[in-house]
Amino acid sequence: MEEKRTLIAIVLSIAILLLWDMLFVRPNTKKPLPTNAPEKKVSVTTEKKASRPEIPASVTKGLAKAGKHESSPGRKIVVDTPLYRAVWNTRGAELLSLKLKKYKETLKPDSPLVEMIHTGMPRLGIKGGLDTSSINYETKASSIIEVKGRKVELRFTSPNMGGLTITHVYTISPDTYKIGYKTIFTNTTKEPMVFDANVSMEEAYSKKKSRSRYIFEGPVLLNGKHLEEFKISKIKKPGEFRQFEGPIKWFGFEDKYFLKTLIVKDPFDSELYIKRTSNLDVDLVYGLGEITIPAGKKQTLDMLFYIGPKELKNLKLAGYDLKKALDFGFFDFFAKPMLISLNWIHTYVHSYGWSIIILTVIIKLLLYPLSLKSFKSMKELQKIQPLMKEIQAKYKDDKSKLNQELMKLYSEHKVNPMGGCLPMLLQIPILFALYRIFLSAIELRHTPFHIVGTWLPDLSAKDPYYITPILMGLSWFIQQKMTPTGGDPTQQKMMLFMPIVFTFFFLNFPSGLVIYWLVSNVLSIAQQAYINRVHTI
Repeated sequence: MEEKRTLIAIVLSIAILLLWDMLFVRPNTKKPLPTNAPEKKVSVTTEKKASRPEIPASVTKGLAKAGKHESSPGRKIVVDTPLYRAVWNTRGAELLSLKLKKYKETLKPDSPLVEMIHTGMPRLGIKGGLDTSSINYETKASSIIEVKGRKVELRFTSPNMGGLTITHVYTISPDTYKIGYKTIFTNTTKEPMVFDANVSMEEAYSKKKSRSRYIFEGPVLLNGKHLEEFKISKIKKPGEFRQFEGPIKWFGFEDKYFLKTLIVKDPFDSELYIKRTSNLDVDLVYGLGEITIPAGKKQTLDMLFYIGPKELKNLKLAGYDLKKALDFGFFDFFAKPMLISLNWIHTYVHSYGWSIIILTVIIKLLLYPLSLKSFKSMKELQKIQPLMKEIQAKYKDDKSKLNQELMKLYSEHKVNPMGGCLPMLLQIPILFALYRIFLSAIELRHTPFHIVGTWLPDLSAKDPYYITPILMGLSWFIQQKMTPTGGDPTQQKMMLFMPIVFTFFFLNFPSGLVIYWLVSNVLSIAQQAYINRVHTI
């Protein structure tokens, strides 16, 4: 029968989609990284102007001298804000650490805060091999700075390197994860300077260990309007790299919940190289283009960092299309409105547990007209069941004729054989949108149920005691028993077998998703009881 084939196709489609993320593995890991400068072999640019003024020899010597490794490890400067605690070093003017105060690694009371920095960043490179991370910068900043109520500037100035000085200015605000980042080149000579420069950042991605099995983790960039999540598997050997060209708006590294990125305020056509420098290390090297500094003048590069959670609200407030970093895959167009709805409900009830339940009620109310139509369709199928059996017996050896006569019967009685499956079809995108939300939305990370007891400490993780998946399966079985069926015995058995199959699938799913399906089933049972009593035909 045509309806049986369609039902089987629906069940198989759901099973395949559910298994897809379970089997899709990206091997990633993180660990402290070495501070070696990225190799400049990735650059394939040539001189843009054969007759352009070259950087004076005195500057070249000054850069080389300043760039030599010295014994001084530099001075640490701690910056404390309501959102994070960061540490800078005068050596290289680099950010060494940034710990997010609102997020811990685990649910344990003594768990450390999430650390966003695993090697000093950013690193400024000047063509010719200089890595400024070895320069000892000067600053007037105190060793501990508390940022409250107003912005604070952290300024690092290099020694005069044969007529060139480099100043890095970080602007820290108390209420945002954005950090202003300016680089000021000052030419104190009587000759113009022209040189190529780049800025880079580094992260580790082992080929042996895995960190997240379901969500993309790795280098990410926004090239114009296109979000590019680069798979590390494309650069397996040290020295391999990939090049991206265009108006790159921002680039960096992302994991399941957090984002570390450099934002270009005024994008221009440039180059970004993603290079594996070792079995662990991956560098992002962004070309700043040709730096031209007239005699006695300055040149300023104005950029930003965003180092924080991939929280939709914060990403939107940050601007620069950072919200595109929160990508829910194929169901993104459906998942983001649902996440916005969950967050909106949460602002009133202050509990994501209750928010899930309320959202489920709203969805069921919206789908009620379709559920009622489905019920009436199944009742009509029951009425013509004897006629269907007669046709099946008469044309059991002629499948083509059987289908023709069944279609004719459906048409005469104005019955849609697949009308009963319509609510299930509409539930599929809802289910998978919520699956991606509970799996990767940081709003639900380490968020407890907040309704009954405390056995569900994290809505983004599985139920540790498998209580909700079992209840979900039982409620689904009861719902199936109450639903009128118009198909053959094989179809009815298949429908009753589905709760068992999906209980197995849901055992390791985020508990928030299981709660949604459980509450949806309970509401469906109540809805079905009401329909059976009021709309019996």
